[in-house]
Amino acid sequence: MIAPTKYVNTKNSILGQASSILKLRKNGTTVSSFWDEVREKEGEISYERFILCLDFLHTVGIVELDGGTLSWRR
Repeated sequence: MIAPTKYVNTKNSILGQASSILKLRKNGTTVSSFWDEVREKEGEISYERFILCLDFLHTVGIVELDGGTLSWRR
């Protein structure tokens, strides 16, 4: 689920996990190096959920993939 519901708490929703990923953002990192950092600090997120979070953040205009590196908007 993207948003928290009665059955899905905020921590397990795409919205909640994307917000925790935002805390770790750095410009100029690759997806794989950013995944390593997220996995180290947010151990409970799977790679599939990580990609869904990046997709969501891209859809709302927060992150861009530019030449193989992530570019974040503030």
